[in-house]
Amino acid sequence: MKKTIVLVTGGSRGIGRSICMALAERGCTVLFTYLSNEAKAQELLEEINLLGKGGGYAYRCDMSRLPDVIDLSKRIRKDVSYLDAIVNNAGIVGDGKPFLFATDEHWWDVIHTNVGSVTNTCRVMLPMMISRKSGRIINITSLSGQKGNAGQSAYSASKAAVVTFSRSLAKEVGRFGITVNCISPGLIDTDMTRDISNEYVANRLVWSPLKRKGGADEVANLVTYMLCDAPSYIIGQELTIDGGLGVS
Repeated sequence: MKKTIVLVTGGSRGIGRSICMALAERGCTVLFTYLSNEAKAQELLEEINLLGKGGGYAYRCDMSRLPDVIDLSKRIRKDVSYLDAIVNNAGIVGDGKPFLFATDEHWWDVIHTNVGSVTNTCRVMLPMMISRKSGRIINITSLSGQKGNAGQSAYSASKAAVVTFSRSLAKEVGRFGITVNCISPGLIDTDMTRDISNEYVANRLVWSPLKRKGGADEVANLVTYMLCDAPSYIIGQELTIDGGLGVS
């Protein structure tokens, strides 16, 4: 595989971190963004560069702010000139309060962050792909966007919105040789989900044929396949990786 340049938003922790490392192992040049934890970002960057393959770049950026993303694109053009692929992973879950107890400001902040991070990145970065008539975009969604979850109405709505946005965008940019797809994880073992109560996890896993959380590396392997090996005939799809939770 030729050296592929990939941007991963929200790449310094959890699923994003695993995606960055999996792509770096494949020899990709990995560019990733983070919001605030510079120590975690530098730690990941060192691990990527120690592999001695494609190398990496770390950028502090609030992907929900269009001016910040525009500035990011300028830095990317200066550092690597172009992008082959984008993984839109940046987002927030929210505070878990039921809809009627969530403040209006917080509810809309989740929507704005999760949808805006994806649309801003696509709006600003797509011209780099269109000019080369080639590119792959993976938007990370969630099983919550398919099924809905109590206490996650904003998060579920935002992820469902990303899916339909992705399908619409796929129809617009396919003629330029660009594919857009979504990957929808279920209950994945990350630092964020480790804070969930054991009772909640046990109740969810009752419906899983595998009776376990998924690994962030399993999601990362699917992302890597979609970017590096999957046929370009896969367009506008949402691929679910949830250990069978969604079939119940």
